[in-house]
Amino acid sequence: MSTQENFYDVIVVGAGPGGSAAAEKCAGHGLKTLLIEKEKLPRDKPCGGLCIDYLKELIELYGSEINDIVEGRTEILKVYLNQNIVFSKNYPIDSFLRKKLDYFITNKAIKSGANVIDNCAVNNIVIGRNKVQVSTEKGLFNSKIIIGADGVNSIVAKKTGLNEGWNKNDVSLAMESEIKMSSKEIEKRFGNCIFIYTYSNFLGYEWVIPKKGCVNIGLGTSVSRSRNLKERFEDLAKRLNIKVKPADIKAHMIPLNLLKKTYKERVLLCGDAGGFVYPLMGAGIETAIRSGRAAADLCNEAVENNDFSLKRFKKYETYCDYFVKEIKKSRLQLSIFEFCLKYKLLNRFLITRLFRSMVR
Repeated sequence: MSTQENFYDVIVVGAGPGGSAAAEKCAGHGLKTLLIEKEKLPRDKPCGGLCIDYLKELIELYGSEINDIVEGRTEILKVYLNQNIVFSKNYPIDSFLRKKLDYFITNKAIKSGANVIDNCAVNNIVIGRNKVQVSTEKGLFNSKIIIGADGVNSIVAKKTGLNEGWNKNDVSLAMESEIKMSSKEIEKRFGNCIFIYTYSNFLGYEWVIPKKGCVNIGLGTSVSRSRNLKERFEDLAKRLNIKVKPADIKAHMIPLNLLKKTYKERVLLCGDAGGFVYPLMGAGIETAIRSGRAAADLCNEAVENNDFSLKRFKKYETYCDYFVKEIKKSRLQLSIFEFCLKYKLLNRFLITRLFRSMVR
């Protein structure tokens, strides 16, 4: 491969919703774009897969065909405190299988002109004066800018010094499993509802999300409080009378705080890599896509002006401001939840207020 062939305007690392959205929009701007994914595509990702009040925007971005990969449309959200129902609202919520959603957006990126290399881990990143050098299992690539969309354990964030490691109180650990079940059985047992279970002695929550031909169950809490998480998951499955094979239980971490900085010269982070997640519910699909598209717009501006300075890249904060405000609000809500749990103040009124604010 010639030097010219492997030099890009933008290299995006990670083909999740954030990285694929960034690559799609970068290519749409006319930027020469490379998307690198360490797994073989399409790849799965542990995730509840919920999109609350976001499908309309997805259709506007990617077309009505995204309806074809919606795995579930529930009409009711029910929230429990200590097994007693405290909140119920008729509210349409869409759910996806991440394997399908991520690959759908990746293919949109390809159609827009992005190059994609999968099954290719990034080993090192060097930010030079005039370029970014990316060493991978499949060779060396260079670009003007790199976007890290490679998850909570982002190698881009680590190698560029933007994140040397999360504090254990700044990330949560979730366990989940998708259990195959007939539509008839799903309707009989769960109806058209999503169930959220909270407890006065547990800083976290459990969930039940019906989808097409399967039910997603799981739970999550901060890493610092996750010692007995596996036993708690097994108890959830037992209470639901669902048999789960140990091999089908998947664990993953979710950031609970934004990084102090999600940019530097020639570098941007989006999605979980930058902490762009609503902390109260651990929801990150919407914020990943929004931060990925914001990163793409900043890349286009930088390339057009041939300006890759820190001052230019600091504008990323402005591009993300409209949804970062909501992330900070969610972080405040989580802090209130933590405070009330610590001092035994958690009650029906508080839980109702928190969830009502989420599904206005």
